[in-house]
Amino acid sequence: MSELNLTAPAPLPIRQQHLGRNLVIDLVVLLLAVLVISVIIPGFFLVLHIVQQGTSLAKLQGMQPDEILKIIGVPGIVALLVIQNMLFILLPVARVIWLRREPIATLGWQLSNPLRDIGLGVGIGVLILICNALIGFTFASFNMRQNQAAQYPLYPGDLLGQAAFFIGAAILVPIGEEVLFRGYIFNTLQRMWGEQPWGRAAMFGVSAFIFSLAHAASASQDVLALLVPAFLMGLLLNYGMYRTGSLVPGIIAHTLNNGLALTALLVCVNNPTICPNF
Repeated sequence: MSELNLTAPAPLPIRQQHLGRNLVIDLVVLLLAVLVISVIIPGFFLVLHIVQQGTSLAKLQGMQPDEILKIIGVPGIVALLVIQNMLFILLPVARVIWLRREPIATLGWQLSNPLRDIGLGVGIGVLILICNALIGFTFASFNMRQNQAAQYPLYPGDLLGQAAFFIGAAILVPIGEEVLFRGYIFNTLQRMWGEQPWGRAAMFGVSAFIFSLAHAASASQDVLALLVPAFLMGLLLNYGMYRTGSLVPGIIAHTLNNGLALTALLVCVNNPTICPNF
């Protein structure tokens, strides 16, 4: 009769322990940095408006959120997007290349099979669009509509501002978010948990959950209608990284999703009569 094994499971190797500790530290630092710039950059444009227009602080405090957003305008929002996504790129690069002394391929900066990676990216992007449409329709049937688009400073006829915002949200954001959420977070969790029986589900689920939470502040009503598709999108984008080890599928799919969604939004902004629910 075999004896019961009452020994405790072997602890994680020291290097893996450090991976988890450093990941938590980096995410906390990044969260604090994003909060700070989210105050400083809009604040700068509000102060600039006060100085240029002679608006009193009391009048500014009495404004509605959409009026304040209009003052901050596209330059303020695009500046925020640029700096935020620079942080999303620089922090992982600093951790992986400068502190861990590992190659940049660790973050997924590689393209070993271009046709496969590009094709997979397009396929994932189409699947995300279909899922988002179905989920959006389902939530709408329960009269739940998230208002993420209302947080954007997009106005009819402001073609230059619309173009600047499109470049920031449809091109820069996918690159920054894929480096952070897939290249750094997902790959780190894979190295920590990939050999465990539960590891695959955990690394997919946790990283997708963090990705969805990062979008929680993008809407002020019916946030669940934003978090659910964001979580599913995170799972699909994670698969692109898991399957190829490259950022390329995720960046392509993310860009396809953001680009088409913004294109539809801009059509509605400039032609409100054809979008009655806009």
